[in-house]
Amino acid sequence: MAEAEDPESDPRWDAVRRAAARRVPTPPGLVERVLRAVARGRRAPVDGPGGTGRLRATEAVVDRLARAIAADRAPDGVLVSAVAVEDDVVQVRVSVRAGVVAGAAAESLRRELTAGLARQLGIPPVVNVHVVAVHPGPD
Repeated sequence: MAEAEDPESDPRWDAVRRAAARRVPTPPGLVERVLRAVARGRRAPVDGPGGTGRLRATEAVVDRLARAIAADRAPDGVLVSAVAVEDDVVQVRVSVRAGVVAGAAAESLRRELTAGLARQLGIPPVVNVHVVAVHPGPD
């Protein structure tokens, strides 16, 4: 098998070198947003009694549990499109099939998710379910 050529010997590589040498300014607010996101991952939105002591769960853990429970417990005709923990509140975005009563479906999922998280974490979290779209039903 022939040995591959060094890409840096390609004359077009000079353009890459010139681009790499230019300083790119950091967009305003980027550092603060990154630091907030990192800090959020370390926060413990759930801090309550556990079996042998106190239970602490990070936002990432609550997010993963909420995703799993929402996917498993969503009523017929409801598709979970996004789950996030924002300021210690579980936010769920869903779409409903045409013909499904959106408010009732969202409330059903909210109750199921709140109960499921309370069973897992020992504390019922605040859960908001937002219907953001309607999708066509099966033919």
